[in-house]
Amino acid sequence: MNPDVLIIGGGSAGVAAALAAARRGADTLLVERHGFLGGAGTASLVHSFCGLYDLPPTPDARPHVANPGLPAELERELLARGIGHGPLRMGRVDVLMHQPQLLALFYDQWCQKEPRLQVLLHTEVTAGTVEGRRAAEVTLQCRGTTWKLRPRTLVDASGDAVLASLTNQPWDSTPAQELQRPAYIVGLGDVDTPSLQGDGPLKIAGCLARAIREKKLPAAAAGAHFRASAAPNEVFLTLDLHGDSPECVFDATDARSLTWIEMQGREVTAAIVAHLKAELEGFARARITTLPVRAGIRESKRWIGEAVLTEEDILESRSSTQAVANATWPIELRETARGPRLIYPKEPKACDIPLGALRARDLQNVFVAGRCLSATHRAQASTRVMGTALATGQAAGIAATLTEQDTASLALQVRDVLSQLEHSK
Repeated sequence: MNPDVLIIGGGSAGVAAALAAARRGADTLLVERHGFLGGAGTASLVHSFCGLYDLPPTPDARPHVANPGLPAELERELLARGIGHGPLRMGRVDVLMHQPQLLALFYDQWCQKEPRLQVLLHTEVTAGTVEGRRAAEVTLQCRGTTWKLRPRTLVDASGDAVLASLTNQPWDSTPAQELQRPAYIVGLGDVDTPSLQGDGPLKIAGCLARAIREKKLPAAAAGAHFRASAAPNEVFLTLDLHGDSPECVFDATDARSLTWIEMQGREVTAAIVAHLKAELEGFARARITTLPVRAGIRESKRWIGEAVLTEEDILESRSSTQAVANATWPIELRETARGPRLIYPKEPKACDIPLGALRARDLQNVFVAGRCLSATHRAQASTRVMGTALATGQAAGIAATLTEQDTASLALQVRDVLSQLEHSK
């Protein structure tokens, strides 16, 4: 099994990369460590596609998908199938709401349509070698069974720059105290959803604040917020966590830190639900119906690419001659567990993501996409969202099928393919 293109990670970026490569005729293998595709949008119950749309130039402007090809196709298909709902305008941005359980099924079906794409779930890359300026042999593992293969090209969409770590390639990370905090999301059933409307959120916040002051709830409960889903009487509870454990500071690639986050998430969300059941009429029958497979990790390791996208690029909406994707989400800082702080670009315009930020600096046949692309801490706070991940995955998948050459030439070819996709809508 030596595919033309190996995609590591089956989140939105990885799925887009795999589909883009397979549709261009490359024999493509997509490996995912969990039992389903979708990444944050399924495993972590992140129930909205952020970064899918342009920033609205005026308050009454209609939502417009920011990137052609797979992002536009996903929006169209999810809405047609009743999996997506919206778009919903939230302040100055538009998002597409979706049902995580059905998104997992959609991704299965999306991939199964491509005869040149093979998906292996419950599979991880555990080792890799480098020969000259090329990634060479990689080792895959499933439940103690290992095998090796030599793909022609690779796309790391793992979220954690896994291949960089395994092959001793340059990667970057942010000091623990500045890392974007993790989220823990649970689904609740039998909630009176009108209790979330009007002054309902203020009543919930007041109830939780009193309980924290009276030591009935831990301080971590202060970061909780609620959002109704598309299903009747279903609500998602999202809790931002501090991340630091008694054993170590927050590190999303440290087993001790991840264990603490998962256990704390379950403990605190269960306590919140129990308290609201006893105190608020709208939650009298509330119960946790869905736990995430894993907590939502917003930031860990990032590849160092031929180019590094910066905060200034996002805020100035800078263009690039190597542009292959549009970043349209504001810089969403979650460096504390008290909720987001949004920093918008000076004008409601997209920032170009250059192909150099999607290509490993020292390996000619490795591309990257999604959460671990080459960006600074604050730029990554914009590009990490799922809508943008679809776009960067698509661009990386296309680039991975092309003959290796300098990045400027590759970018022109990727843009030509994207232009054809845009005109074929």
